[in-house]
Amino acid sequence: MCKIKTEHLLAINGLLWTAIGTKITITGVSHYLLVDRPQNLLWMIPLSVLVFAAFYMMFTGVVHKYSARIISMTEEKTSIFRTFSLKGYLIIAFMISLGIGLKHIPGIPSNFFAWFYCGLGPGLLSAGIRFLLLWSRQRRLF
Repeated sequence: MCKIKTEHLLAINGLLWTAIGTKITITGVSHYLLVDRPQNLLWMIPLSVLVFAAFYMMFTGVVHKYSARIISMTEEKTSIFRTFSLKGYLIIAFMISLGIGLKHIPGIPSNFFAWFYCGLGPGLLSAGIRFLLLWSRQRRLF
């Protein structure tokens, strides 16, 4: 099993969440560029902001919960898979499956992916940045 220094788990989480958030944001922006009627932006941009706010609040709790879990680990090296609980992994699997499933449902307009992904992506990105900031602060303790 792949073991790494426990002190690096926050950084790994930060980089992973930042990468995923960046990818989803880029996908959302690419869908925004396909918007055929500019007046649609009048309702799409506020929806993106609302989705971001909802995910920001949700991911704030996730960052606090799992950073506390990581910080409390006393082993010098640990498995990267100990970062999340089983429930956390099940939620991640559900969200990934939902995202993949949405892409394959016919009839979902490109506008949906624009406003939804431009809310979700920055929410994930902000969580990744918070993990990296916590890692930066923790490094001073090691």
